[in-house]
Amino acid sequence: MRQPFITARGKKHVSRNLLVQVALSNGTTGIGEASASLAWKTETLAVMTRCVTAVAAQWRSRPVAEAWAVIGHAWDAPWASPAALSALECALATAEAQANGRPLWRALAGRLGMTRARPRRIMTSLTISAWPREIAARAAGRAAHQGFRQLKVKVTGRDPDEDLARVLLVHQAAPAATLLVDANQGFSARGALAFARAIRLLKLPVVLFEQPVPADDLDGLRALTRDAGIPIAVDESLRSARDARRLIQRRAAHCFNVKLAKSGLLGTLEITRLARRAHLTLMLGCMAESAVGLAPSVHLACGTGLFTYVDLDSHLLVRGPRATAFQTRGPRLWVNAS
Repeated sequence: MRQPFITARGKKHVSRNLLVQVALSNGTTGIGEASASLAWKTETLAVMTRCVTAVAAQWRSRPVAEAWAVIGHAWDAPWASPAALSALECALATAEAQANGRPLWRALAGRLGMTRARPRRIMTSLTISAWPREIAARAAGRAAHQGFRQLKVKVTGRDPDEDLARVLLVHQAAPAATLLVDANQGFSARGALAFARAIRLLKLPVVLFEQPVPADDLDGLRALTRDAGIPIAVDESLRSARDARRLIQRRAAHCFNVKLAKSGLLGTLEITRLARRAHLTLMLGCMAESAVGLAPSVHLACGTGLFTYVDLDSHLLVRGPRATAFQTRGPRLWVNAS
């Protein structure tokens, strides 16, 4: 990590990632990347490696369509690693798109029925970790100078006064930026409601309050969605289409933060369909992938234009290889049309 990454779930200085390459018989290759996460500590490098190895053993010499079916079954296996299976899906989708002579963004838009899509330029937010308030403010000032118009501020819930001071100083350092506040499950429902009221009292430009309570507290999410006065986004509560249906039924969110690394490529597309039908807004996020692993998410965002909030900044947070499958300048991300 370029700087320590601090959330309510802990601190990390290094992201242990797994690079996955899929090769088709015609020589076409695709790459995916699985990233370990503070949110799911069971997603270790060893676990991800065993998952990839188990799937690869069933893949060899099989048609691409059968390979997709193998992955589909693997999601239900006891040894399944969502990050690893997502990396396999992304690698396979990239190789398949290249074999068909199509850019990845077009292939992904096509899976959503958007046959006439054109790639868009998008703007990503930048994450401000739960650093001491002065350090967070300096980072926000630098981000504003670089052109970032939206900042995601991490809060922990352990010291709400310090959290509020961090959000306030970030706003003062970048007054033109809108803010996403991400608690990573750090608050109780009552504490989150009080924190939301304090944000409103200070008239801070917070447009989303993300995952304020533990992932399984659907009652708390429902109450906050109803009463907080700030749109509520879910992340850790949303890993599958089954979760999406439950959250929609309970009216427990205004916005879904979808990530390829937790739901897979096909799972993310299905959650996207469900959210659109329910008239929820969408955010596309990431873990700690390098630019290599972030590329499929960038192609999805640029190719569909369906995501109101784009939080694809991991290439700016980790020291990894430079982007080759997409272009970047400050907060701007784009892909080649062909």
